[in-house]
Amino acid sequence: MFPRPLRALLLPIVLCFGACATTSGPPEAAAPQAPVQAEQAPPPTPPSADELLRARAEHLLAGLSLEDKVGQLMMVGFGGTTVDESVEALVRGRRVGGVCLFRRNISSGEQVARLNDGLRRLLADGIPPFLALDQEGGNVVRVKDDVVVLPGNMALGATRSAELAYAAGLAQGEDLKRLGFNMNLAPVLDVNLNPRNPVIGIRSYGDSVPLVSELGRAFVRGQQDAGLVTVAKHFPGHGSTDADSHTALPIMRETREEVLAQMEPFRAVIQDGLDGLMTAHVAVPGLTGDDMPATVHPQVLDGLLRQRLGFDGLVLTDELEMDAIARRYGVGHAAVMAVKAGADMVLVPWRAEKKTEVYEALMTAAWSGELPRARLDDAVRRILTSKLRRGLFEPPPLLEERLATPPAPENAEVAHRIARAAVTLLRTDGKHFPLSPGTRLGLITPEHSLGESILERVPGAQVLNVPTWPSPARRAVLRRQARRLALGSDVVVVGVINSRQLELVTMAAATGRPVLVVSMGLPYLAEQADEARAVLAIYSYQPAATEAAAAALFGEIGTPGRLPVGLGRLAFGHGLDAPRPGRAARSERGKRQDSARGGR
Repeated sequence: MFPRPLRALLLPIVLCFGACATTSGPPEAAAPQAPVQAEQAPPPTPPSADELLRARAEHLLAGLSLEDKVGQLMMVGFGGTTVDESVEALVRGRRVGGVCLFRRNISSGEQVARLNDGLRRLLADGIPPFLALDQEGGNVVRVKDDVVVLPGNMALGATRSAELAYAAGLAQGEDLKRLGFNMNLAPVLDVNLNPRNPVIGIRSYGDSVPLVSELGRAFVRGQQDAGLVTVAKHFPGHGSTDADSHTALPIMRETREEVLAQMEPFRAVIQDGLDGLMTAHVAVPGLTGDDMPATVHPQVLDGLLRQRLGFDGLVLTDELEMDAIARRYGVGHAAVMAVKAGADMVLVPWRAEKKTEVYEALMTAAWSGELPRARLDDAVRRILTSKLRRGLFEPPPLLEERLATPPAPENAEVAHRIARAAVTLLRTDGKHFPLSPGTRLGLITPEHSLGESILERVPGAQVLNVPTWPSPARRAVLRRQARRLALGSDVVVVGVINSRQLELVTMAAATGRPVLVVSMGLPYLAEQADEARAVLAIYSYQPAATEAAAAALFGEIGTPGRLPVGLGRLAFGHGLDAPRPGRAARSERGKRQDSARGGR
């Protein structure tokens, strides 16, 4: 069955085919002839769904003014959590193509659902906007309630499960649509080849091109099956660099062949019918011969992406206000360069004056011919096609009905399934892991949810909550506190997100007490915890992941995860199976949770 926006076009087209197949007029006199068998004209072939979609997009495009078309090129952001006059002037006044929300715009699931509803109403008489966010899971989460909060991509990489990746995309897509979002700027498909990469890290599925390709394809299918416009990022790849494009221009130093190999995850999802791609502000001299960023480079966007890879979907730039672009070209000029190079939309989320600069630069370029009208129309055509394909012109279910319907319980369960399948035992001395519930336990952690999960199992445990990034003065105090806690414990568990917690591992171990480490960040760091008797990697500090870590520490679950990246001394795919204690040793909480979660 054709989607409803396309069915309206089907009837007149079919009627036209039928009318053209008949003739009228008086019969001609003729001598009697022997009867002949009349040939039956073949029935007209109805237009395909893609043909109808293209026809609708062309019809919409023909009705847009130049100002409307330029507005469609803009994906904007704003401050605040409600639609006020300034937001109306931006969204309705510029007739923008999309709005991207960040943590500054979101206080709760209900609030952001009402905000999205208000934003959509601003353009109810025109082209509906993309309502987007970056909801990756892991350390990039914009909305935390009324949606599944996934442990993150590297945790998925440790599970090796395309089935879980699909379930993650589907669950997240369904939950976000319920809150009024119709686009997600995820998943990250960068291959994290550089352990010192400051911007990708656990946002990647791993350092294996086949693994990233397999899980990326599955996640994209799930999210698109939920009806959410899916924009994968960051093309052509950011995972081998050692700079952050927010502050500097990263340069990929690899050869042409190596760069093309890193792009395989993007090629794979493009072949599967990906909706959209976000560009990376990286220079690729191995492909282009210069240091121009991919976001504004015709050789990358048109030559490589459009022509070589055959991608005909939506291309959205990363934030043009990042220093890698803004300092080099200026935001307005960069917007014109990007669209001329092959981008369809430009992301300008922060400063109000930069949105004005971008709009005026694009308008001037369109009037002058610097931005050819054919290129402008091509970009808007892709935007309209994406919105039609994903049903943005269809009114969503009423807001109050959506808010009255709680998220599906099985969606939240997906996060727990991933977290438990991701727990990776990197090493153990065979004596102190798993723990006994009767152990005098001390815990040092920068993530409160790990402490909460452990206290539910061992109410008498000592817990020292530490800042993720303590000041130098605070670090000295924390070292003394860590020593005192260790001296009063039989075993110490230390949660690690960064190197600031590694020094607390050293301080606790110096007392002679056995130390177990739970790595909640990059596993490269966990390998440096030489004093630890056992090291667990969970790749995330989200609650589902820390709950899984606590369950593994007490032997309620195993450690099925496998390293999704290679470390200095541990190979890709490494992971130990933890010894499982008898059922009687499991905590009552573990039993209750297994019962509630279907016996897993």
